[in-house]
Amino acid sequence: MLLEYFAINYWWAVAVIFWYIVSSIISWYPLRHVPGPFLAKFSHLWLARLALSGKQYEAHLKLNKEYGPLVRVGPNEVFTDDLELLRKINSTKSLYPKSASYSGSRLNPWHESLFMMRDPITHDKMKAKLIYGYSGKETMGPEAAIDEQIMNLIHLIQDKYISIPGDFRPLQWCKTAGLFTLDVISRLALGREFGCLSSDEDIHCFFDTLKDYLPIVSLTTDVPWLRNIFFSSFFLSLFGPSIKDKRGIGKMMGLANRVVDEFYDGDGDGDETWKGSFKKHGLTKDECEIESIFMFVAGSDTTASVIRAGMLHILATPHVYCRFKQEIEKAIREGYASNPISNAESLCQPYIQAVVYECLRIRSVSTNMSFKEVPTGGEIYNKILLPAGTSIGMNFSGLLRSEALFGKDAHIFRPERFTEVDDETSAVMKRDVELTFGLGRWSCLGKPIALMELNKIFFELFRHFDFQLAEPQRAMEFDSYMLFRDRGLILRVTESGLKDIKSLKDEMY
Repeated sequence: MLLEYFAINYWWAVAVIFWYIVSSIISWYPLRHVPGPFLAKFSHLWLARLALSGKQYEAHLKLNKEYGPLVRVGPNEVFTDDLELLRKINSTKSLYPKSASYSGSRLNPWHESLFMMRDPITHDKMKAKLIYGYSGKETMGPEAAIDEQIMNLIHLIQDKYISIPGDFRPLQWCKTAGLFTLDVISRLALGREFGCLSSDEDIHCFFDTLKDYLPIVSLTTDVPWLRNIFFSSFFLSLFGPSIKDKRGIGKMMGLANRVVDEFYDGDGDGDETWKGSFKKHGLTKDECEIESIFMFVAGSDTTASVIRAGMLHILATPHVYCRFKQEIEKAIREGYASNPISNAESLCQPYIQAVVYECLRIRSVSTNMSFKEVPTGGEIYNKILLPAGTSIGMNFSGLLRSEALFGKDAHIFRPERFTEVDDETSAVMKRDVELTFGLGRWSCLGKPIALMELNKIFFELFRHFDFQLAEPQRAMEFDSYMLFRDRGLILRVTESGLKDIKSLKDEMY
C-alpha cells in the first residue's frame, strides 16, 4: 500500500512538472525573438517581484537601455519606449484596446471607473459625461479655485514654517504638497476644499490609505492570476472593503459616497462644480461615487508627485534656482505677473514654462505600464511579429529620459533645453513630455487642471519664499508602486525679498 501511495504521488509530481514545462514553452514561443529578463519569458514572477519591490521606476529607466526599444517583461507582455509606436498605440483612431491589466488598478474593487473601462464604446460614452466638468467649461472658474488654495498654502507657510536665525521650523514638503493638491481637487470637485491646508493635516488619512493600498494595486495590475483571485466575487465577499470600515480603502469609499449622496439626494440643479456637471450629463449616483475615488487619487497624488520632484530638482540645481528667481523678479517688475500669477501670464513666460515642463519630464508621474492589446492581425515591429492579444506596455519613465528626444544630458535637470532651440522644436519636445498624460482616446481628462496648477504653484512659491534643503545628504526618498510614495524633503523656508509691482511703486513714490 505504501509503495502504491508513493508511486501514485510520484506520477502526479511528474505530471505537474511536465505540465509546467510544456505550458512554459507554449508561453515562451510566440515572443521568443523579443529580448528581456530570463524569468520574464516564462512567468509573471518577474513582474510580481518588481511590483512588490517598490523599484519600478529604477527598473523602467534601465530596461530599454539594456535590451533595446522592445523588451519582454512577461509571457505575453512587452514594454517599449519607442515614441512612434507609443503614438500609434494611443492615437485617436487606434485599434489597440486596453488590456485586462487595467482591471487590476481598481481603487473601488467592486466597480470600474473610466480609467479601467476597456470597451472603447463604453469608455467613450462615459468620457462624454465627464469631459465638460474636467475641462472647466461648465464649472465655476477653476483658476480662481486653484488661486484660493495657492493663497491658503502661502498663508500656512507664513504662519507656521518661516525660519529665522536660531529658530528652525522644518517644512515637510512631501506632506504639504499633498495637502495642497487634495484641497485643490476637492474644491473643484465638491465646491469646498477638505480643509487639509487650514488644519495642516491629511484629515481623511488619504495618503496613509494610498500608501498601504498601492503595493496591492501594483501587484494585481501586473499579475493576471492574482488579479483574477483578488477581484473574484468569492474573495471580495470574504475580504473586500466596506464603506463602514474605519480605515483603508473602505473608509475612502465611504467618504466619497457620503459626499455624493448629499449632492444627489439634495437639490443639485445649478451646481457649478464637477459633480454638478457630471449629474447634468447623466452620470448616475453610483457612477459618480466610483469616479470620485479615482478622481482624488489621479487628481491629487500625481500632481503632488510632480511638485515634490520639481522642488527637489530646482533646489539641487543652483543655476536654475537663481535664473528662476530672476525671471520671477523681472515678470513682477515689468507688470507681467498678477498676484497670484494667471495661467495666461505664465504661458507667456518662456523660462517659467521651461521649468514647468522640465519638472514634468525629469520624473514620470506614474510607473503604470498602461498595457494595450495588439488587435486582430498582429503587429510587425522591427521585423518582429507581435501576435494579436500581445500586451504592449508604455515606458514613459524611459521615454522622458530619451537622449534621442531630449539630448545627451536627458538625465540632467536643465530647463534651458526648451529655450535654446527654435520655437517649433521646443513645441515638439513639450508635446513629447505631455505624453505622460496619455494621448487620443485614452488621454487624461485632468490634464488642463494639472498644467494650470503647475503653471502657478512654482512661480508663487518662489515669489514669496526662499527655500533650502535642510537634509541635503538624503533629500527625498521614494518607492514606486505605479505611483510614487515620496518621503523626506525637509525644507528651511525664509521670506523672499521679491515684492509685487504695487509695493515697488509705493517705494518709488
